[in-house]
Amino acid sequence: MAYFLEYLVPAESGGAEVPVDDANDGSTVPAGETAERVVHIDALPARSRIAAGSLEDARTEAEQLLLHSKADAGELFDDPGDFLEAGSGLRVGGFREGRGWSDD
Repeated sequence: MAYFLEYLVPAESGGAEVPVDDANDGSTVPAGETAERVVHIDALPARSRIAAGSLEDARTEAEQLLLHSKADAGELFDDPGDFLEAGSGLRVGGFREGRGWSDD
């Protein structure tokens, strides 16, 4: 089965400033090469594939991934299409450190 964990990785040292090139929507450029606007980022979204044969195994692997990251929460998706787009598939639970799993 194809499971994916979506979570936010907090940026270190108060975040990062990323210049955005509006002329090329979605592109970033080196900070020294532009006078374009700059966006402050406090966290980066991540979607990681979880190799597991069952939902219970996927939850166990997802917990381990979160425990070894700076993230403290995530949402688990069953996505047989194996897509990398955020929110793709069926949400099968959410995990929050200190609270465990919820299905809501």
